[in-house]
Amino acid sequence: MPTKRSIAQNSVRGVVGIIGIAVAGASIVAATWLPLPSFTVAAPSSTITPVPTDQQRVCPGPLLELAADSANATGASAFGSASVVKDSSAGSVKSSSVKAVDDTKADSYGQPVALTVSAQPGESKPPLLAGAQTQHATEDDLAGLAASGCGEASRSSWLVAGSNDLGQTSLLLLSNPSAVQASVDVSLFGEGGQIEAPAAQGILVDAGTQRVIALSGLAPNVKAPVVHVQSRGGSVLASLQQSVVRGLAPGGVEMASATAAPAKHQIVPGVTVLGAAAATGGAEGYADTAPALRVLVPGDKPATVRVGIVGEKGTVGGGSSASATLQPKTVQEIPLDKLVDGAFTITVDSDQPVVVAARTSVASGPVADFAWFAAARALRGDTMVGVARGPGAVIHLVNTTTADAAVTVGTGNAAAKNVTVPANASVGVPVSESGVYTVTGSDGLFASVSYAGKGLSSSFPIDPPGALASPIAVFPR
Repeated sequence: MPTKRSIAQNSVRGVVGIIGIAVAGASIVAATWLPLPSFTVAAPSSTITPVPTDQQRVCPGPLLELAADSANATGASAFGSASVVKDSSAGSVKSSSVKAVDDTKADSYGQPVALTVSAQPGESKPPLLAGAQTQHATEDDLAGLAASGCGEASRSSWLVAGSNDLGQTSLLLLSNPSAVQASVDVSLFGEGGQIEAPAAQGILVDAGTQRVIALSGLAPNVKAPVVHVQSRGGSVLASLQQSVVRGLAPGGVEMASATAAPAKHQIVPGVTVLGAAAATGGAEGYADTAPALRVLVPGDKPATVRVGIVGEKGTVGGGSSASATLQPKTVQEIPLDKLVDGAFTITVDSDQPVVVAARTSVASGPVADFAWFAAARALRGDTMVGVARGPGAVIHLVNTTTADAAVTVGTGNAAAKNVTVPANASVGVPVSESGVYTVTGSDGLFASVSYAGKGLSSSFPIDPPGALASPIAVFPR
C-alpha cells in the first residue's frame, strides 16, 4: 500500500510535469506571435544593358536550275544574275559573298550576299538595314519573276511553299553568313503527314557558305510540302526556289521566303490576284494554279481554322470567310476560288498554332507565273523596305489595331508619300522606282511587297529585325 509520503511525491511530480507542458506550450505560442529578429543581405549584382550589335541580312542569290551541266547531272547551276538593292539608316552597307559551294556557275553569275552595317558608338537602337533582290528568268524551261527580301539568318524557319509533283522542282537553299559551322535538321510534312527523311538530319553548312538541296531527294512526289529548318551552331537563312514546267512550256518560278512561326493568329498581307481566270483555265494539270491557302498544324492536336479574306482599299470583292477542321502534321490546301482580281489580306484564326502561306497564279497569253505570299510578323517601330526592280511593285500595309495609322513612305530618289492606314484595314502603296524605302509610323503594322505584271508575279513579307537583348542582372559567384 502506498504511503502518504510516496503519494505526496507523485503528486508533486505530476504538478511539475503539467507546469512544464504549459511552459513549453506558451513558448511555442510566443515564438509564433512575437516578432523575431531578422537579417537580410542583398546579393551583390550589377545591371548590364547590351549595346546594339551589327545588323546583318542575307540575299539568297541567283536562281538555279538542275542538271544544266551534262557533266554533273545532279548539280545546280545559276543562269543569270539577281538585281539587288540595299541601304541602311547608318549609311554605308558592307557586302560580302556567301560562297555557293553547290552552284557550278557561281563565279559567272554571282553568289548569295551578306549585308552588314555596324552600330554607331553611343546609339541606343540598332541601325535600320534592308535589302531585296529580283530576277526575271527567260530560259526555255524556266521562266518567271522571283523576288526575295534579304532576310535575317535564324535558328528556326518555316517554309510553306514548293511542290515535287510532275513537272515541278523545289530547291532548299541554306545560307550560313556566320563565322561558325551550322548543323541543320530539316523536318518535312506533306499531304500524307510527316515524312521520314533520315538524310535531312545533320546537314552541315560551313561558315560563310550556301548549300542547295533538291527537295525531291527528301520528299519525292509530295505535292504540298511544308519544311521546318532548324540549325545548331551558326544561324542560316532558309529559302525555297520552286519552278514549274507544263508540258514543254515553263509555268513560272518563285523564291519563297520563310513564313511567320506557328501561331494561333496569322496575317498574310498583299495577296495579289491578276488574270485569275486566264491562269487556271480549267485545263487538266492546272489545278495548282487556282488560288489556295496552304496550312499545317505542326502540333499533335486537330485544329479548327477560320479563314477571313478582306479586300485592300480600292479592291472590289473580298469580305468572305471559310472554316475547316485540320488534322495535325498533315498539310492541307484550302481553295480561295472566289477571289477576283485585286489585292487582299488573309487572316487565319485557329485554336491550335498553325503555319500558313497563300499561292496565286497569273497568265498572259502563253506566259505564266505564280507567287507565294507568306504570313508576316508585326513590325516594331520605323522600318526600311527594299524594293528591287520589277513590274507593278506595291508595298502592302495592314493595320489590325482599333486606331488609324499615319504612315510616311519615302526614299532618297522619290518624294515621300503620306498614307493613312485605317483601323482594321489595309492599303497598298505603289512604288514606281526601285530602291530602299523608309516607312515611318509602321509600329504594329504587317507588311509585304508584291510584284504583278503581264505573266509575272512574286512577293515577299517584310519582317522586323530580331529582338534586342533586354538589360540583365549579373550576380557574381
